[in-house]
Amino acid sequence: MKVLFTFGGMPHYLQALLLKIQQKEGIEICVVVPDGKGKSIGKGVKLTQEETGFKIIKLPEYNSFFKKPFFKNFLSVIKSESPDIIVIGWPYIVPLSLKPKLLFYIKRNRIGLIFREIPFNVAPYNKVFSYFIQHPPVDEDLNNIAPTGLKYWFWAMSLKFLLKWYYSIIDASLAYAISAYEIQKSYGLRQEQIFVSCNSPDTDTLVAEKEKILAEKKDLNYNPFRLIHIGRLVKWKRVDLLLEATQKLLKDFPQTELLIIGTGPETENLKKEAVNLEISDTVNFAGSIYQEDLAKHLMSSGIYVLAGMGGLSINEAMAFGKPVICSVCDGTEKTLVREGYNGLFFENGSSESLAGKIKYLFENLHQIEIMGKNSEAIIRDEVNLNTVSEEFLRCFDYVYKKKKL
Repeated sequence: MKVLFTFGGMPHYLQALLLKIQQKEGIEICVVVPDGKGKSIGKGVKLTQEETGFKIIKLPEYNSFFKKPFFKNFLSVIKSESPDIIVIGWPYIVPLSLKPKLLFYIKRNRIGLIFREIPFNVAPYNKVFSYFIQHPPVDEDLNNIAPTGLKYWFWAMSLKFLLKWYYSIIDASLAYAISAYEIQKSYGLRQEQIFVSCNSPDTDTLVAEKEKILAEKKDLNYNPFRLIHIGRLVKWKRVDLLLEATQKLLKDFPQTELLIIGTGPETENLKKEAVNLEISDTVNFAGSIYQEDLAKHLMSSGIYVLAGMGGLSINEAMAFGKPVICSVCDGTEKTLVREGYNGLFFENGSSESLAGKIKYLFENLHQIEIMGKNSEAIIRDEVNLNTVSEEFLRCFDYVYKKKKL
């Protein structure tokens, strides 16, 4: 079975996932990515430059329908590669769904089509108009991207029927979060067509790094009052809330530390805010850190905090036995973080609520260890590179049998 994926770039975690899938006997992977920086890749996303172990085809991008990027010569690649299955994600699903010649070729040649989606900020079919009023869609700079006035109603109606159309042409979906069942079924997908794979970093490597560090028995300078944040420094990560919460905590817990790992366009603004809040001595902007050094920082910290959008860093922190405090992320938090078991949820956008959740753990330090162990168990037993890849394979098997047998 040959599976062709499309991505806006090749982050390291995708490489690990595809290699794990390709280890399955009879699976061959090839990937189409942009030739150059993809139009859909966020600011500061780290892309791997390493040899991948599977075929990568680089194609130039262009803006297609609704200004969504698509690949030039994509049909030619399909003809030359002859995949059994195509796995396509957002935003490429939009132009693909509006290309009759391409769709006809895929259907005529019985090629399976799978939509890989983060079903976050996707409105159910019968709630589109009200949903985006209650949950305004924003970009990484927190700019509202929905039009206003009469244009909003036209935009929402167009989006509603566009989603209805492209859900109708796929054979199955691979979704990050359990919310896909409600959302995608509202557009006509059947339960058996929806496969919730979550998302996962290379947990095999993370566990190996942790075991290696433990075997070295070095002093990691562990501080249960050290908060750690990992991610690109863009506005929708809401690191500003974390700085505000840190200032509030210092009054009662002067041993509080905040370690911020990552870089991005908001770095300097956040450093200035730390100065204005008079907490710059407490906050360490460590920059981009990877692999073993990142592992040591996680193991030396008490609590992982994600104040805004994100997802994959939650998995990483849990793999190293950290309790997680978060709010509204990308939907995966509803599967990974369980209130009072391995983490806590704070009120979205409230630094007061965030500080209160952290304060609870500071006042109950034994809960940091208990919740951390529960986080490890969830990664070990439920959401890891193996379980995620197995769900991909289940989806492939379903589609292949439907199209080819």
